[in-house]
Amino acid sequence: MTASVLLHTAAAVFCLFWAALVLAAGRGRMAAALAVACGAAALWAGTVALLPAQPLDGPAGAADMLRWALWFAVLLLLYRRFAGAAVVPAIRRFAAVGAVLVLIGLAALLPGPTAALALPTLGSPALLARLGLALATVLLAENVWRNADEATRWHVNLPCIAFGGLAAFDVLVYADAVLAREFSLPLLDARAVVTALAMPLLAVAAVRDRRWRRQLPISRAVVFHGATLVVGGVFLLGIGLAGEVVRHLGADWGRAVQISLLAAAALALLVAASSQSVRSRLRRQIVDNFFTARHDYRREWLRTVATLSAADAEAPGTLRAIRAIADPVDSPAGVLLLREEAEGAPRFAWAQSWNCPDAPLAIGAAHPLLALLRDGAWIAELGEAAPADLARAYGALWIAVPLLHHREGLAGIVLLAPPRAPFPLDGETFDLLRTLGREVAMFLAERRAAERLADSRKLAEYAKRFAFVAHDVKTVSHQLSLLLANAEDHMQDPEFQRDVLLTVRAATDRINTLIVRLRQPEEEVAPRPAAAAPQIAPAARLAALAAARQSRVIVEPGPDPGLAAIGADAFDAAVTHLINNAIDASPAQEPVRVALRREGGRIVIDIADRGPGMTPEFVRDVLFRPLGTSKAKGSGIGAWQARELLREAGGDLSVLTRPGEGTTMRLTLPRAGEDDGAEMATGEMRRRRA
Repeated sequence: MTASVLLHTAAAVFCLFWAALVLAAGRGRMAAALAVACGAAALWAGTVALLPAQPLDGPAGAADMLRWALWFAVLLLLYRRFAGAAVVPAIRRFAAVGAVLVLIGLAALLPGPTAALALPTLGSPALLARLGLALATVLLAENVWRNADEATRWHVNLPCIAFGGLAAFDVLVYADAVLAREFSLPLLDARAVVTALAMPLLAVAAVRDRRWRRQLPISRAVVFHGATLVVGGVFLLGIGLAGEVVRHLGADWGRAVQISLLAAAALALLVAASSQSVRSRLRRQIVDNFFTARHDYRREWLRTVATLSAADAEAPGTLRAIRAIADPVDSPAGVLLLREEAEGAPRFAWAQSWNCPDAPLAIGAAHPLLALLRDGAWIAELGEAAPADLARAYGALWIAVPLLHHREGLAGIVLLAPPRAPFPLDGETFDLLRTLGREVAMFLAERRAAERLADSRKLAEYAKRFAFVAHDVKTVSHQLSLLLANAEDHMQDPEFQRDVLLTVRAATDRINTLIVRLRQPEEEVAPRPAAAAPQIAPAARLAALAAARQSRVIVEPGPDPGLAAIGADAFDAAVTHLINNAIDASPAQEPVRVALRREGGRIVIDIADRGPGMTPEFVRDVLFRPLGTSKAKGSGIGAWQARELLREAGGDLSVLTRPGEGTTMRLTLPRAGEDDGAEMATGEMRRRRA
């Protein structure tokens, strides 16, 4: 009995000591809750020391139930704080179970049922309540630890170990009592020792919680500028004090010295404020003494995004890639090496320098720098260990940051010069640089992909122009072939000779125009002023095209619709393709009919034939598809080129056809002078093509 009193008394004093220490070291509601938990343990141990004969019933039993109720509540508080709102339903279930068990345990301490503890069996309500509360505490501690994320688990693991361990020990005490049908006095006394040993864990948890809450909820920029103002104010105050001392000396030159000191102080402040080295040193002192995290990740991320997304007019993309890596560590210079594939072996060649020499250096796969980077997994600290060839080419080097892409692997390397002020490298800085390296690698990969896409579009545009030219050359070749076929029979005819000259001249002009068009894409042609926009008289040009085909084409008479806003070559090429297709589709005795009219601000031309017609599927999938044709010697370019030429002028081409009933190709063109309509039509065509 004496040993039990001594143990519980020592435990009470020990728990009171840790309760006071928690209140002194901790801060906030969590520290208060942990201090109350230590105080409840001290109250229980003191009560048992006063009444050692009844450690489980009476006042000692009530104190025991009280401490377990408070510990259970502290675990619930930790659960809610670190696991978030998602666990609220689980917290409510645990709270309900704990409340029921505590009430049953307290009810069992009343004078009537107290004897139930005299013989510990599974039928004892008091024993079942205590055993259930201990098991619920173990389960709750496990849930708190498991549901806390990696960042907050450091703050909850010690309370979970303390309360969960004490609860597990109580489960052992009650299980032993059930098996032996009596409580073990050594185990009951050991509860005091185990409780005293667990209390320091709560004190350490309170200190950790204070460290977690130490971060100042203010902007780093505010702290920096505030500290700058304080330093500047103290400096000016010292200069002013020195000047005042000189003035009170009473010398004739005292006033001049005072003014000179103030002027020199102002100059010194201006130089310091504009010096990056001074700003870097001040920023390092502020970060190291005011903030737990060395970097403001929100600010660094926004700065990186702003740097990489700046327009090329401000800086080339490769230069921005260097700045995105260098700015967070205050490096004033850097070099970018990008991977190239040279004869199957990758190498890293110079791509850009920022405040460093432009030395076109390339390093191979066996270079020692790549061994230091370990395939992009490490950031290499260079300094005196920098490879000699890199040091000779670019000067002093500090670190090498790999640009690791998730698909392409090591896409490049950024070499940074030493910072303006001492910048200690640690795991937090390395993690930041690795993250920024991955972001820059994705930026460069996206930039290369965009360049390749632009090149592909240029090639596709060139192929499109070449297809147009090839089709027009085919038409000119057909005309010259007909000319040669008739030359032997009609060469002596003066009328035929004139037609030969006209045809050859027209073919020569057409070929020269095609060559110019092939060399100079439409995007590079200087825009014409409104007054010089191309205009043609469609009625006259249709009559000329029909006359060249004699009776195979009939232009139906109608009112003159005016001038069309399209170039003569584009109009002739589009209409010629469509008329030739209509002639090929029509029976020999059936002419192609061309109708011209005006509808609103548009000119409409219908080219109708009496051929077999086309199915909707053919029109949708084949007719306007480049290189798609149903003709034995066709190229599949004519209809597509005609529609493209019309759309470039702000018009369009539609098809009215039905199998067995012929086809009507309807051309719509903007009228010259109808600027609004032409612009609206052009915008509509661009949206439709997009």
